[in-house]
Amino acid sequence: MKQLWAAVAVIAVLSSCAARAEGHRWTIRRQGKSGTAGTTFRLRRHPVVALTFDDLPAGGGLAPGDSRTRIATSLVSELKAHHLKGVYGFVNAIDVDDDPDMQHALRIWVGAGMNLGSHTWSHPSLNDLTAEAFESEIARNEPVLAQFAGKRNWHWFRYPYLYEGDTQVKREAVRGWLREHGYRIAQVTLNFDDDAWDDPYGRCMAVHNETAIAWLKQSYLEDAAEYLRVGREEEIIAFGHEVPNVLLLHENPFTTLMMPELFKVLKQQGFRFKSLRSVERNPVYAKDVGYASRLGGSLPDQFLNAHRLAYPPLTPLPEAKLDKLCR
Repeated sequence: MKQLWAAVAVIAVLSSCAARAEGHRWTIRRQGKSGTAGTTFRLRRHPVVALTFDDLPAGGGLAPGDSRTRIATSLVSELKAHHLKGVYGFVNAIDVDDDPDMQHALRIWVGAGMNLGSHTWSHPSLNDLTAEAFESEIARNEPVLAQFAGKRNWHWFRYPYLYEGDTQVKREAVRGWLREHGYRIAQVTLNFDDDAWDDPYGRCMAVHNETAIAWLKQSYLEDAAEYLRVGREEEIIAFGHEVPNVLLLHENPFTTLMMPELFKVLKQQGFRFKSLRSVERNPVYAKDVGYASRLGGSLPDQFLNAHRLAYPPLTPLPEAKLDKLCR
């Protein structure tokens, strides 16, 4: 395979989640020419995936009259309808102590048999903090996790924005702290930036623009279908074969609304559902690419970037339309 440096772009994804640090509304996307155009990838008929949800209990904004309790109730109901238990939700606890609605949402999540993990206390970018400050963010999140998770294992950690460290020293320092404190990194293989649709949905709901909402639903599902397939192709390039997957989603109003249709997309691609713990027993998840970068990304992204391998072709996120819709 001809090795190329894959250009990586950063695309805006507006989030109204209060836990997110100001100035960090961006996630990893790829653009530019690809070195694998025309390549035929032999994908498995029945891939495996673990669903995971970031930004509990307050992903995205709330419409007037809506609540975190309502969103959590709807989401766990859909997960249970598909016989899923032990799904991990990654918590930012910054506002939990002062918000009974958020507290109730976490109780509903855990009461339905789901698990909690850490996403730091206030969702900062590791690029902007020292290792010590970032470690303090993780530690500050622990009391809420211990309170709501009880005896369940909450020592799973997901980096905000999937940023694992922009310098090697910082990267290794944080990883060392996580190991010493009993954490496992919850890596991601599949990510279609589901949260990019949530703010436009809130705006369009506010002005009752049903045509725009219909486009949001259709484009969301099209993006999901393509990125699920391309993410699996990335694994073949990065590792030589597909691996059991971890899908990154967000507990926000729009993804919760779209879960029944998203399950249809997953089943159309043959996915079978497993737990995060089961999936990440695969040896590929123990690999450390050892590559510091400001760009972060999924586990396949990290390996493609570190080894200068080309990405498969991909339709860009419709960021301009998402940003302008219903303004």
